Amino acid sequence: MASIDYTEIGRKIRQTRLDYGYSQERLAELCGISTAFLGHIERGTRAMSLETLVSLCSALNLSADYLLLDELPEVDDAILSILTEVKSKGPVQYQKFVSILKALALVSDRL
Repeated sequence: MASIDYTEIGRKIRQTRLDYGYSQERLAELCGISTAFLGHIERGTRAMSLETLVSLCSALNLSADYLLLDELPEVDDAILSILTEVKSKGPVQYQKFVSILKALALVSDRL
């Protein structure tokens, strides 16, 4: 079994936090942990509990697979839920939605 790279996990958490525009204080508050502990997690100097991992994943809309294994999920329940909602609006709305997602994917690196 490969060892856990806490520094890399912390880097991913920090980068995602910054992408969301959250301060350490705000993310710590959302997750019910101290700002100091979040700082340790982001630096990879302390391990977190499973409960904290789940809380961080939820607050940052990240998968544990991505944080732990650097793998993005094949199926995303949030996306599936949105697609189901859009499909219920009819084929025209669905096609518009798909077009918007494709356009967003093309420009996402520039955002």
